[in-house]
Amino acid sequence: MGRKVFIVGSGAVGTSLGKALKNAGREITGIYDINSIAAKNASEILGVQGYGGALPDIIKNVDTVLVTVPDHIISQIVSLALAEELFSSSQIWIHCSGHLTTSVFEPLKDKIKGMATMHPAFVFPPKKCTHIPEGVFFAVGGDKEGLQKALDHVNLLKGIFMSVDPEKRPLYHAAMVMGSNYLVTLLSAARDTLIEAGISEKQIEPLLYSLSTSAIDRTKKLGISHSLSGPVRRGDVSVVKDHLEALKPFKKLQELYIEMGRATVDIAEEQDGYCKDTALTLKELLKKY
Repeated sequence: MGRKVFIVGSGAVGTSLGKALKNAGREITGIYDINSIAAKNASEILGVQGYGGALPDIIKNVDTVLVTVPDHIISQIVSLALAEELFSSSQIWIHCSGHLTTSVFEPLKDKIKGMATMHPAFVFPPKKCTHIPEGVFFAVGGDKEGLQKALDHVNLLKGIFMSVDPEKRPLYHAAMVMGSNYLVTLLSAARDTLIEAGISEKQIEPLLYSLSTSAIDRTKKLGISHSLSGPVRRGDVSVVKDHLEALKPFKKLQELYIEMGRATVDIAEEQDGYCKDTALTLKELLKKY
């Protein structure tokens, strides 16, 4: 299969995937960004030519166009490519959005060989080139030719592919947000609460890393459904009440605790032997605050 790849989008995902694909043997012919400085910085990391401003003609001479720009920019890239005829009938266009389907490429459908999606279920901090380890899951989809090319890239990266119903792609992506971004939000809230509790700021982040890692390790060993612990799981109503009282001066933190508490009661209620009356008492308590 063709080995030449051109990357449109020099952010964290584009740079990281470009580096990983190049290390795995793909020929990255260049990377583009409307911001010339961003393109230059990414090109130096990848050791390839960077292009800024207008889409370059070289895009026509590759096998794969990998589009890694923000979701709302993808259609603009397609329009630019159409206006300047920067495509070829032998190309596969792949985007890395977790939310969108290949429908965003529809204007190119009869002008290229195939189209696909290839979303890495992995965290890419902004302005960083992140190493992509083996075993990362990729949500793939597309037409026959596009899907074949996407799977080829995933296999090259020693990743794991999964199919997502196009109509349920927003649900899939919402889950990805909850499983990564919102974990950071919860850790941030826990950090702020520990600051108010007077814990040394030097100790807070190591403490939370240790605690959260132990929770993740527990789910890996026991499964998510059997890993709940803490006062809600034990049915310690008085402890939950003390938490709510202590959080009263910190309204936003209290609100987050309440919302997470309600969701946690729902999980606890499904555990074998959990007292239904305790669940009801906790729900009523959380409603009062």
